[in-house]
Amino acid sequence: MFDKIKSHLIEIILFTLIIIPLAAGTYLRNGLWNNEVALWTDCVKKSPHKARPYGNLGFAYLNEGVYDRALDMTRKAIEINPAFAMAYYNLSIIYQKMGNLNKAIEMGNQSLKIDPNLHMAHYSLGGIYFEKGEYEESAHAYQRFLKVYPSFPNVHHLLAVVLALQKQFDLALAEFEWELRINPYHALAHLNLGQIYWFEFHNREKALYHLKSALALDPLLPNRSGVRRMVRLLEGVR
Repeated sequence: MFDKIKSHLIEIILFTLIIIPLAAGTYLRNGLWNNEVALWTDCVKKSPHKARPYGNLGFAYLNEGVYDRALDMTRKAIEINPAFAMAYYNLSIIYQKMGNLNKAIEMGNQSLKIDPNLHMAHYSLGGIYFEKGEYEESAHAYQRFLKVYPSFPNVHHLLAVVLALQKQFDLALAEFEWELRINPYHALAHLNLGQIYWFEFHNREKALYHLKSALALDPLLPNRSGVRRMVRLLEGVR
């Protein structure tokens, strides 16, 4: 029975990895406008020789899911200002959404080459490398981000997932535990810790603690019935 449950471990870990969302908007929404595309289209008309309005219009199209227009506007911003690091960063996200992961990585690294302090690019690159199956590079990207923002929510969890997929379970445990210091209510971190503590280290006490915590924290926990079954089985282990 435990072998059958274990077969779902990687599936659940993968499920818990939220692919990096679009970066937060560079600029706050103007309360007088209901549509960012309309706002930045107007700005482009008023300042057609400035890079920033094109970059922001590209980001607005990105948020709307209109990737071809987002690509055109962002390229235009770079054409006007080839040193516009944020535009390269946005291109990285656009290419990721379009499924061109190699180009997404190239643009993310270019943004960091221009501006090494654009640390959010490391965060995004962690997700892109993960999506490409390059787990070692993904881990390195998350680690570089965490050097600057060690308490940023969910990143230790993302790094832990990558490490677990590389079977570096000791390191993964440390990152999941760190995530829980930041957010003790992170049900998926508890879930993954519970599974790893039992299947990899046979630590029944810690496995039960984390699995029960996950069940208590999230009524919509993935594979909830399987987790409850695992708890019952562990409670019968002596």
